[in-house]
Formats: sequence, C-alpha cells, structure tokens
Amino acid sequence: MLHRMKLRVLYRDQLVKEKALARKRLRVVLLAGLITYPPFLGITYLIFSEARVLPLVLIGLLTCVVCMPIALTGYAKGFGQDLSILWRQRREELLWLAFKVGFCYAFVLYWMILGIVEFLLGYHAFRAMLISFVASAVARDGFEIGHLRAQQADTRAIHTFPDGRPISELLVARPRETFGLVAAATVLAGGLGLWLGPLVINPRYQTLWVAVVAGVSATALYAYAYPPHRVSSVLRRFFIWPGIVLSATYFVVLAYLLRVVGETKLPPSLDFGLLMAVCTAWMGLSSLFLGFLQKGTIGGHR
Repeated sequence: MLHRMKLRVLYRDQLVKEKALARKRLRVVLLAGLITYPPFLGITYLIFSEARVLPLVLIGLLTCVVCMPIALTGYAKGFGQDLSILWRQRREELLWLAFKVGFCYAFVLYWMILGIVEFLLGYHAFRAMLISFVASAVARDGFEIGHLRAQQADTRAIHTFPDGRPISELLVARPRETFGLVAAATVLAGGLGLWLGPLVINPRYQTLWVAVVAGVSATALYAYAYPPHRVSSVLRRFFIWPGIVLSATYFVVLAYLLRVVGETKLPPSLDFGLLMAVCTAWMGLSSLFLGFLQKGTIGGHR
C-alpha cells in the first residue's frame, strides 16, 4: 500500500485543491461500482458461505481480475486521454499498473475486507457485500495516479507508482540508519506484543493496540526523517492516517491470514508479538521512506 501512502502524504495538496477534480474522481469511483456490480454480485454469491482456503483464494483472484481493467480505466480518466491511445503510448506502464494496483493491491484489500467483517466483527454473510469497495478503491487510486502522471514532464514508463521512486532507494542510500531505526522500533513493539499477548485476547482490542503502537512508531520515524514545521497539525494528521488506519489494516490482514485462513495455532504471546513486530516494521520502513522522500535527501534529489 505504499503507493496509497504516497498519494495521501506526498501528493495530497495536488489531489484535493481542485473541486472539479474531486467531482470527476467521485464520478469515476461511483461508475466503477455500478459497472462492476454484476460480476461482484456473482462473487458475492460464491463467497456467501465459503470458508475453505482454496476457494477463498480463487475468489480473491477473480476479484483481482475484475479490478485490473478498473485500474486502467481510472488511470485513463485521471490522465484525460482515451485508454486506447494511452495503451499505445504507455503499454509497459499500464501493464505494471494493472498488476500492482489492479491485482496486488486489490488482493490485499480483499483479505482486509474479509478480515474486518469476519475476524473483527464476527459476520460471515455480510462480508461479501463489502467486496465492492475493492473496486472503488482501485478506481480511485488509478484515477489519482493517472492525474499525477499527466502533470509530470517525464513520459518514460514507471514501474513504481505514482512517481517511480522505489523504497529500495532508501535501503541503498541509508542502509545502516534504516536498519537500526526500524529494528529498534520492531524489537520494542515485538516485546510489548509478547507481554500483551496473554492479557489482550479480544481481536478488536488487539487491533487497537497495534494501531496505537505501530502508529506512534511510524509517526516518530516520519518525524525523524522529515521534521515538520507545523509539528502538531502535520504529525497529528499523519498519526491518524496512515499511522493508526494502516497499522490496523495490516494487522487485520495478517491476523486473518495467520489465524483464520492458515489456521496457525501459536502461543498467544508469540502470536501477538510476531504480528505487532511485523506491522511495526512494515509501517516504520514505509514512513521513514516517505519522510526522507519528502525532505528530498535520497535518490540524488534535494
């Protein structure tokens, strides 16, 4: 979900300042939901009472197949050109977009939806109805990426969205600093998870703990890399999103896959400690990258 973090944190001003753009994006999102209603209705029927792992995976893959053209259509709408023309000009970029945003991103969102309604809320039938939000999210991100790409002078194909800046830049430019900071945050969070595991059993409370701990860690690492001038407002906004929201999302996805889909039975302390550590490392690395990227101190940019 790094591309989503970039869109909201690095390019927020470019995407929210134009009311006309917001209205157009809303139309694209609603149209995507309307057009995909028939196939998602079929997916809803398939998943209504399904609990086996292989069918759930296959249904998730079907969801991703449906979402791939949605990502491309959203990109074309945001770019402001016909998809057929863009396909001739930017075929390589569009293929990567379809794979990364339409397929991989949609697959993560699929498990997130199942995790929220089944793992957290305890519903089964209701979970299928929410899969339609996957298409809406993919259409929104495709639209925003297309809009940003239309503003960029560089027309070369990119493989990392929305700006062609992979997280490997940070790992190459600042390996020791990155490893040390992320490792320290991960160990502290994992140790707290080991201690809380036997004490906090309810998945909802566990999600809250991970959201706060990983969110605080992510916000601190972001502030370390990019000390903001308006500390209170900037860090408060970052702590809420992506700090709390994405940390909780990662936990729900990983916990659902580990406990429900994989049926893994680990001791409570090890289970929660592992999930807390992974979520903190995931969020911490991404947030550190965003901070350095925004400051302009990696990848030869300043």
